[in-house]
Amino acid sequence: MKYANEPTYAKYITGELKRFDERNTGFSRGAAEGDLYTLMHEKSVRNMERMAPGKTVFDHARWVSGRTVDYILRQNALAREGAPIYNAKLKLKNTDPVKLSQIIKETALWLGADLVGVAELNPLWIYTHWGLHNVMYTNAASEGDPIDIPPEYRYVVVMINEMDYKPIHLTPAVEYETDIMYSKMGWCATSLATFIRELGYRAIPSGNELGMSIPMAVDAGLGELGRHGLLITREFGPRVRISKVFTDLPLSPDRPIDIGIQKFCEVCKLCSKYCPSRALTSGPRMDTAWDVSNSPGMLKWPVRAMKCLNWWAKNGCHCSVCIRVCPWNKPNNLLHKIVRSIAELGSFNRTIVYLDQILGYGRQIKKTIEHDTEVVPVEDITDKNQRPPAELGV
Repeated sequence: MKYANEPTYAKYITGELKRFDERNTGFSRGAAEGDLYTLMHEKSVRNMERMAPGKTVFDHARWVSGRTVDYILRQNALAREGAPIYNAKLKLKNTDPVKLSQIIKETALWLGADLVGVAELNPLWIYTHWGLHNVMYTNAASEGDPIDIPPEYRYVVVMINEMDYKPIHLTPAVEYETDIMYSKMGWCATSLATFIRELGYRAIPSGNELGMSIPMAVDAGLGELGRHGLLITREFGPRVRISKVFTDLPLSPDRPIDIGIQKFCEVCKLCSKYCPSRALTSGPRMDTAWDVSNSPGMLKWPVRAMKCLNWWAKNGCHCSVCIRVCPWNKPNNLLHKIVRSIAELGSFNRTIVYLDQILGYGRQIKKTIEHDTEVVPVEDITDKNQRPPAELGV
């Protein structure tokens, strides 16, 4: 691993970068243009009715149960400024940024984060307006409301939660690690924000809301952007979820890192090869956009977001195939640490990709439920004035 003077994306900037409107994300467009989340939920019900392998009522119940804390925290705590719970009269006097950063990281790890980094907040990564997707989840704003993080919030603490290796290999059947990790990342972000507020400083916890997590994570030295449009970390590859806390607490930013992802993704292309929606490109980087869901001005591999989401609706659940087949998705053990160090050098990338295929690391795991999965209709007890969480998507 090499520390860099600037994020690895910086050398690929070709034009003016502008803040992105969250209404144009695939998730928000999916909610506004055809209500794809309802279609996905309806397909999920049909999957349960026909007892589709990997998509039974037990699989459905597990992913929804994993989301419980996430639903509660989004509705009540995330993407909001908040007051201290107890300490509203005192403020930390000694604000050594280096020591405070160490304490913040230790606290974040204690709360359950697996990796933590600090970056000076780049306003370009803050969305311009609220999109329907996160509005539905949080009720913190209305669609189209402007998003402005006060300038006092100079820093962002970015946290990584590792998803378990084996459950990811269930995808494109129900893969419930994503869901439990949304609850864990919500817990980490809101709890760290509480810690900062009790020191007498301001904090806004956030998951996917308010801004683009991946470039913030890159700025905080936690990884690089991959071909599949996801963050690739050194320790866990793309098998992670990201949360963040904006704060005015004086902190010391971490340096970006270069772990060889740019060269690796140029030759690998497994995510695009196996993407069931054909949303990922196998071609060279481009600095133009497929549509409004991409930002121009930087050479990268843009994702066809609506192709991805349309396939989710047809599948009846979200998909993580690009994570499953990525050669950087490996257990963080000695063997793979050695291979990872070789990959960072960039000299044997094609060989690593070839061996990854031969050894079958990215193959799907088929899970069998040792119980009758037949379902029967019941009376609908859903409050007709509320949308079930299952319709809100992922």
